[in-house]
Order: sequence, then C-alpha cells, then structure tokens
Amino acid sequence: MIVERGNIKLCRLTEEHIELVRQRRNAPEIQKRMEYREHITPEMQLDWFNKINNVNNNYFLIETNDKFIGLINGENVEWDTGITNNGGIFIWDNDYMESIEILQATLLLTDLGYYLGLKNNYIRVLRDNLRAIAFNTSLGYKLLPGQEQIYNQKYELTANSYFKATEKIRLQFGLSGLITLSVTKAEYASFIGLIKGDSKLMQNILIRIIG
Repeated sequence: MIVERGNIKLCRLTEEHIELVRQRRNAPEIQKRMEYREHITPEMQLDWFNKINNVNNNYFLIETNDKFIGLINGENVEWDTGITNNGGIFIWDNDYMESIEILQATLLLTDLGYYLGLKNNYIRVLRDNLRAIAFNTSLGYKLLPGQEQIYNQKYELTANSYFKATEKIRLQFGLSGLITLSVTKAEYASFIGLIKGDSKLMQNILIRIIG
C-alpha cells in the first residue's frame, strides 16, 4: 500500500524494512522521546511486526526526495466505531526534523483516515516532549481530562477540531488536494468492507489497484 500527495509518499511497512526501522528506533536521540527505552533486538522487532501487520495497524515509512525520513502510524484501529486508539510519528533524518514535510505527512495520513470514515484519533505524548505537544495541539489535539499528572499523556482529536485547526495551515502551505491510494488486489479486498466514508469525502481519494 502506498499513499501519495504532493512530494510525500507513505509506504506501508513490510518485513523488508523492519531492520532499518529497528536501527533508527534504537538510536539514543529517538529512544529518549519514547516511553519504552530498552534496546530492541532483531527477534523482538520481527515479533512486533508479525503482531501489527494487519488492517487494524497501519505503519508507513515516510518517503520524500527518494529517501525514507521516518515512520508514521495509526494503531489499534476500530473500524466499526471509527476510532484510532494510538497514533504516532518519529523522524530519524535530522534534515527534516522541523520541516514542512513532517506536517505534510501527518496531514496526509490523518486526512486519509477521516476520508475513509474514521472519527476520533488518540495519541500519547510524554509530558516533557514540548515540541511534540506544540505540534499536535496545533493540529487540534486536546489533552484529555485527568491526564495532567500522568507522564505519558493521552490526547484526543475529532474531525471537527482537526479540520478547523488546520484550515489556515492548509491555505498557507497548500496542504490539500487529491490523495492517491495504491493497493494490491489482496489489500483492497481486505479493507474495502471496512470503509465507512461518505461519497463526498471519498471523492478526495483516487484508489489504484496495483499488482
């Protein structure tokens, strides 16, 4: 599965690239921004991949300018209720750490979810990760009640708050337009029955069957 808009391409994570992700995830500058900070072995990485490689967990490599710069995900998706229980992103390429490409990738995956019929997104952010907090609140995420004293805090994003918060950002940077979703026949068959987006929103997606 490949999701594209503008110069951003989100490529669904496959076993071929899990070692790349493992090495980047184990880097000290990445570990310190995560709740889990132990070293991840190849065996642990493969076990994790086998658990998340399904329609309810969507992990994508972020590709721009012909290279992978990070990983973005929507995890534990409940298609029947329209809830993404955990979203996340981490960037390993320092050249893109505070770039427009990060915003493009985030809006691309979030837009796709809402267009397909998802309703609420949840994320967790460490209380001292001020950069991540500022970024996510600018997109419309709100800290849930009772999270103030918790270290790994939970935030919620609704479609209304998201599209309202990002309206000016889209106008300023031109972050909108048709999303191209390229899927294999098997991928299409596995998730087509899960889609609950209305016809108006689905017009923002061009679905291509590949392979």
